[in-house]
Amino acid sequence: MLLRRRGPAHPADTETPVKPTSGASHSNLLFYDEIPPSYQDNPFILCGYRPVTDSIRASLASWLSLHNSTVHIYSHLLPSILFLVAEGAMYRYLHVRYSNATIIDPICLGLSATYHTLRNYSAKVSNVWLRLDFVGIILLTLGNFVSGIFMVFCCESVLQRIYWAMMITLSLVTAVMPAHPKCQDHRWRTFRVCAFVGTGLSGVAPLTHGVELFGLAQMLKHLGMAYYLGEGLLLILGAIFYTLRIPELWRPGKFDIFGSSHQIFHVLVVLATRENETI
Repeated sequence: MLLRRRGPAHPADTETPVKPTSGASHSNLLFYDEIPPSYQDNPFILCGYRPVTDSIRASLASWLSLHNSTVHIYSHLLPSILFLVAEGAMYRYLHVRYSNATIIDPICLGLSATYHTLRNYSAKVSNVWLRLDFVGIILLTLGNFVSGIFMVFCCESVLQRIYWAMMITLSLVTAVMPAHPKCQDHRWRTFRVCAFVGTGLSGVAPLTHGVELFGLAQMLKHLGMAYYLGEGLLLILGAIFYTLRIPELWRPGKFDIFGSSHQIFHVLVVLATRENETI
């Protein structure tokens, strides 16, 4: 069912008509050319946008309706709750033995779900939560690095500290630069993704060093290298979909509600997080 346009059509629409085939039927939803310029991030998602409300209540109420952020919200909200329950039990077990054990995954996924929920509250609030969302991704990546370096170099305390310092420094730089207000413009979108991918790829250094010290067989069998590689591959693949805007780039309007690149990115992040939980 197609979205009903609330305002007059844009002149360009009459020249190259595109029929959104995956739009929701809610009459309050908007087309791309009807939303404020600060919200116009992906021109290949043509409809299903929530109007800006300046109301937290209205943003929360949108959980019960279908729009082009519904999958964004639930794809991280539900896993966040599941991880919180599962890791809560694990935390009670680990905290007795490891007093520094933390629960990072549910927090990071929760930040993402909150950002997408409040995105239609206002541009200012949306930008604040976008920065928190990005910082959450970096914290998730850093947490994986810290645990991985601990496992690989459990008997090499000096190497542990060196790689921890390197990863923390890179993560801080990556978090501060894209999270800066001046980098929130849509023109910096690719830069933010590249910064995220670059930080993730830096994890190749300790893995390579581990192979040199302990051998590939030992790294694969006892130190979880296969899971870390799988996690990294999923995150990079998700970043590629997100950056290139595949598949909506090929069929504008077809993936407005389901199957967009951002949704694929979310699912791959959850799968990558699951890989980390398996280690």
